[in-house]
Amino acid sequence: MTIENICYIPASKFLLQEKMDELVRYLCLSAEYGCPTEGKNLFNEFQKNLNEILDQYQHLVLSQKDSDEPDDLPTIQKLRPSGVRKMTSNFPSDYRRRLEGAFYGRMAGCTLGAALEFEPVDKAKAWALRFGDNFPLTDYWSQVKDPEATHYIVGKKIDLTKGHMDAVPPDDDTIYTLLSLLLLEEYGFNFTQENMADIWKKYLPLERGEKAPGNRGCWWGERQMLQNLLDGMKLPEAGTFRNPNLQNIAAWTRADTYGYVCAGWPEKAAELAYRDASANHRRNGVYGSMFMAATIAAAFLVNDPIEAVKIGLTEIPKDCLFAQGIRWALEQQPKDYQQAYDLVWKRYNGMFNGSALTNALHVVMGLQIGNCDFTKTIGETVAMSGDNDCTGATAGSIIGAVIGINHIPSHWVDPFQDRMHIYLNDQPEYLEIQNVCDRIELLAKKLINL
Repeated sequence: MTIENICYIPASKFLLQEKMDELVRYLCLSAEYGCPTEGKNLFNEFQKNLNEILDQYQHLVLSQKDSDEPDDLPTIQKLRPSGVRKMTSNFPSDYRRRLEGAFYGRMAGCTLGAALEFEPVDKAKAWALRFGDNFPLTDYWSQVKDPEATHYIVGKKIDLTKGHMDAVPPDDDTIYTLLSLLLLEEYGFNFTQENMADIWKKYLPLERGEKAPGNRGCWWGERQMLQNLLDGMKLPEAGTFRNPNLQNIAAWTRADTYGYVCAGWPEKAAELAYRDASANHRRNGVYGSMFMAATIAAAFLVNDPIEAVKIGLTEIPKDCLFAQGIRWALEQQPKDYQQAYDLVWKRYNGMFNGSALTNALHVVMGLQIGNCDFTKTIGETVAMSGDNDCTGATAGSIIGAVIGINHIPSHWVDPFQDRMHIYLNDQPEYLEIQNVCDRIELLAKKLINL
């Protein structure tokens, strides 16, 4: 796949959104007219036809093949460029310092981005101006819009501000890090996708038919997969049925723990990430997860985040769209968030801004601009918009693993009070971060001795 082969349909997309809005308005209008039986029947027929069309699109998407973008691990590995695969056979002597840097870095980047997730750059900048905050931000937000709005089941938006924070606020992107940890603890390094499904059903609080935004413990394809599982569907169908998010960002937001436990072993980190991601992603959605896991694993043994990125690239097919995009980003050398944003969306205009690729470009460019400065790295990355709690989290994870906890300014760490607020079933309301790091370190030591 090359960028020239990408089919962009932005005009059709906006027209469809407009027509769907018209339909909703007619439904509301029909309520005022007394909801005639003919109207209900018409809507039921529309819904049936729409589902049939969606199923046809799903079949069309899944039937497309590209020799540069396989979905099976053996072929993916055959198409990799040469790489180091395993950087050391010894447990890194400074592992704990780097692990805490990576973990706190992930928590900080996620918390910074979550306040204005997906807000356009100009709107985020306007909110910062209104609140008197720097932009890009150099500390947590002093205020947020809709402060009393629910934030991931057990929190509120105001929890994301520096004056009201007493722990890492709840967020799906921090929960994914814990889910991967629980998966490895309960099933080991040879976990199956069925094991992963069991972990999701056991710990994620989503019931059949539960759609209210305040109750969402996971998003997009993850919620769809969990809903399918709860409805009795089995893998692999449960991961792809009615899931248009096959090449989106979510899989690589689940990858960090695999990088943490495979410090210095990027090939193994990518293998674990593949097994996880391919449950409900395909092609570049999977490669993104493999790339991020491998990059994080490499970050534990290098002193330059871009070196880690280049190592991460050696674990995915060299000619896939994702790899082409990362190599392009490394050539650009943007000076700031605005130039990075403009470059990405000039090249990928019309692509969904929740895609694995475009958001990964934000991470890589944020690492370039940050130049080993933690505050600048997460601030510039989050300022690029997109799924910026995810991008801020992953950029923070990578740079944190490179520089270690002692080089992360205390104002990013101290407000958490060494604990994180979570919403998983059968788990406490808060977890101590040091205890979580102890558990990750134990797994990493087990792996190195296998």
